[in-house]
Amino acid sequence: MRQCYQETGYILDPHGATGYQALVDSLQPGEIGVFCETAHPAKFKEKVDDILGIDVEIPDRLAAFMKGEKQSVPMTKNFEDFKKLLMQQ
Repeated sequence: MRQCYQETGYILDPHGATGYQALVDSLQPGEIGVFCETAHPAKFKEKVDDILGIDVEIPDRLAAFMKGEKQSVPMTKNFEDFKKLLMQQ
């Protein structure tokens, strides 16, 4: 994360940093690659701020989402249970 930020000014999220590093490690001389980010760095604000020594701004939309109530459904690891839940709708 630090190296990418220092070289490009781009702020990676921790998951994106893993993809970025895997891409960089696999590129052959002369190749250009593409990787996809999965989350805004502010989702991991404390970690990103700590690693980069910056204050990542939280977009309004993400801030509103983070104020919401987490909702989850207990689920077994059995695929048939998952399929049954999906088919209920």
